[in-house]
Amino acid sequence: MTQLKNPPAGLLQTPDSFFRRKQRQIVFYFSTTFRLHLIHFCCCLLIIGFHMLVMKTPLMERFENVFIDFFFRQRPPITMHPAIVHIDMAEDSLQGLGRWPWPRHNHAALVHILHEWGAKAIVFDVIFSESSTTFDDEALAQAIKEAGNVYLPVMMESLGSEKTWVHSMPEFEHSAKGVGHVNIFPDQDGTIRRVIPRLSYNGETYSYLGAKVAFDYLGKDMLKEKLSIPTDQEGRIFINWAGRWKDSFQHYSYLDVIKSYADIREGRPPLITPDKIKGKICVIGLTALGLTDIKANPMEEAYPAVGVQTNIMNGILMKQFVRPVALRWNRIALLAIGILLSFLFLFSRKVFSLMVGLGFGFLWVLFAFWLFVDRGVWVYVVNPLLLIFSLFVFSAVFSITIGKREQERLFALATRDGLTGLYVIRHFRTLLNEAVVEAHKKQQPLSIILLDLDHFKKINDKYGHVAGDVALKYVAENLRLLTQTEEGTGEMNPVGRYGGEEFIVMFKKCHLIDAAFNYAEKIRRQFEHNSFSYEGVKIPLTMSIGAATLSPGETIPDLMVLRADEALYRAKTEGRNRVCVEKELSEDVPKREEGL
Repeated sequence: MTQLKNPPAGLLQTPDSFFRRKQRQIVFYFSTTFRLHLIHFCCCLLIIGFHMLVMKTPLMERFENVFIDFFFRQRPPITMHPAIVHIDMAEDSLQGLGRWPWPRHNHAALVHILHEWGAKAIVFDVIFSESSTTFDDEALAQAIKEAGNVYLPVMMESLGSEKTWVHSMPEFEHSAKGVGHVNIFPDQDGTIRRVIPRLSYNGETYSYLGAKVAFDYLGKDMLKEKLSIPTDQEGRIFINWAGRWKDSFQHYSYLDVIKSYADIREGRPPLITPDKIKGKICVIGLTALGLTDIKANPMEEAYPAVGVQTNIMNGILMKQFVRPVALRWNRIALLAIGILLSFLFLFSRKVFSLMVGLGFGFLWVLFAFWLFVDRGVWVYVVNPLLLIFSLFVFSAVFSITIGKREQERLFALATRDGLTGLYVIRHFRTLLNEAVVEAHKKQQPLSIILLDLDHFKKINDKYGHVAGDVALKYVAENLRLLTQTEEGTGEMNPVGRYGGEEFIVMFKKCHLIDAAFNYAEKIRRQFEHNSFSYEGVKIPLTMSIGAATLSPGETIPDLMVLRADEALYRAKTEGRNRVCVEKELSEDVPKREEGL
C-alpha cells in the first residue's frame, strides 16, 4: 500500500498581520532584486577580467592595428620639417645613368654637389659593403671625407641561426660623420609601424639612422643624453607617418641634381637651385620598383623603406610623436568602462540598452580619434568595443532569462492556487476547454472526477483553520502523486482546486470506467487507509468522488462537469467515502468494489 506523504512540520504557521505580510513581501522583493543585480555585476566583472587578460594577445594587437591605421588615413596632414629632402634614385635616374649598381664616382659626384650647395647632412640608405674599382672607391671615400657630414647605414642580417652586422667598407665608414642601423621589423601583418631606436649585437650598438641624424641636427647625443622619445611596451618608437610617399616631404631626382649642377656650370637655368639644398638633410635612397625594399605602411601598401628614415626624423625634429598608452593604463581604462557599462546595462533593458552600448562605443571611438589627432596619444579602441559588445550581449541574455523567469512566476501566481499549488478553477477551465476541443476533433475520450473531503468542517472546528489548511495541502500534494499517468512517464493529469475542500482532475484519452476505477477508487482507498499528522495528532481523511465523461457530440465541458457534480452529490448522500459515476452511465457500470 502506498504511504501518503505528510506535510513537513511547521509548514504553516499562525497568520501574520497584514502589515507584517506586506513588510515581508517588500523585503523579499528587494532581497531578490539585490541578489540578481549582484549576480549580474559579478558576471560582468568576470567578463571584464577576461578581456583584460586577452588584451595583449597577437589577435587583439592586429585588431588594434586596424584602427590605428584607419586613424592615420583619416587625420589631417601633420606639419613636415622643411629641412628634410629626399634624393630619389627612381626610374628616371635609372634610365639616365644606366643599370644598377651605378659606378661609385656618381655617388662621389652627388656628395660633392650636395656639400658644395650647403647640405646640412647627407644620408645614404645604401650600404657600400663590397669593393668596386679602385678609382670609384677612392673617389667616394675622398668625397665623404671632404663633406664631413655623410651618414652611412649598417644592417644586422641573419645567416641561418647566426647574426652578423653588414657595414659599408671601412674607408667609407671611417670618414662618415655617423653610422646607424636601418633594420625594420614589420608587424605580424607585414605592415611597418615601429622601429627599434637602438639595436645591439655582439658588442656593437647602433642607433636608428634616422633618429641619429635628427639628434645630430639638434646638437644632441642620442646615446649619452636621455631625451624623451615615447616608446611602446617593447621599447620601440611608433612611426608618426606624415602622409603618402608622393605627398610627404620634398622629392628631388638623383639625376636632376647632377643635371642641375651641370646646367649651372654651363650657364643654363637649373631644375634644382642650390638654395633648395642649402641647410637641408638630404636622404638618398633607392625608390625604383624592383630595386628597393618596398613595404606596406598604414598610409599605403607600397612604400619605399627609405621613407621610414625621414618620418622618424620628422617626428623627432617636430616633436610630433605617437604616444602609445601603456598597457596598464589601457587595462585601467577598460576596467572603468566595464564597470560603468555594467551599471548602465544593469538598469537599462532591450532597445535602450542597445542604444546605450552603441552610443558609448561611438563616443569612445571619437574620443580615441581626438586623442590621436590632437595629442598624438594612441589608446586601445577595439578592446573597449569588444568589451561593450560582450557586456551588452550578456546583459541582454541575462535580462531575457530573468524576464522569462519572472513571467513564469507571474503565470504561476495567476494560474496556481496560493495554498495548494494546484490550478485555480479559472485556469483549469481553460485547460478543460482546450482538451474538449482536442477530444472532439480527434474523437478521443475525456473524463473528469470531482473530489470532496468528507466532514472537513469538523477538522476546522476541532483542530482549527490552520489544521484545515494543512489538510488541504496534504490532499493536493498526494493528488498530484496519485493522478500520474500509468505509462510511467511521470506526466501529470491536470489537478485543480474547484473551491473550498473540493478538487477536480481531468484525464485525457481516458474512458469513464478507467477514470472511476483506475484513478478515483485508488485515490479514495489511499486516503481511507492513511491519515495525516498535525502537531502529533493523526487525523483521518476520507473523500467522496464523482466521475463523468464527455458525451458524443458535446463541444463544451459544462454538461460533463454538471454530471460529475451530480455524481459527487450522490456519493455524499449515499454515505460518503465512495465513488459514483454520472447517472446516465451508472446503470451500465458493474459494481466492482465496495463503495460503488
